[in-house]
Amino acid sequence: MMRVMLEEADYCDVAADVMTFDEGAVVFWRDGEEVGRQRQARILSLEVLDERSTKKRIQRARKNHPKAWLQWSAEDEQTLITMFNQGSSKDQLVEALGRQEGGIASRLRMLGLLEEDQKLT
Repeated sequence: MMRVMLEEADYCDVAADVMTFDEGAVVFWRDGEEVGRQRQARILSLEVLDERSTKKRIQRARKNHPKAWLQWSAEDEQTLITMFNQGSSKDQLVEALGRQEGGIASRLRMLGLLEEDQKLT
């Protein structure tokens, strides 16, 4: 597990065992499959997390956000896109998707729907 510290005190935890660099992006891999990527210019630091403490943190997060740290399904991603384009609030997205605010904002940025410096409201 890697913690990726981003601009403006934003961060994401990525379940990765390898990282590579590709045209200005850091690409994260687990068991040979890509599990995420971030623009290199946006990353302030990377930290390898203790697997045991991370599992406990994930379990705690999933009490309120059952899909925290899980891969995004095509259906969940489409729901996110639809709700975001309809003007749903941050709280509505969190409730409907069962994910944390940071995970939703990161996915919206990856999809090009939220600017790098834009906050989820």
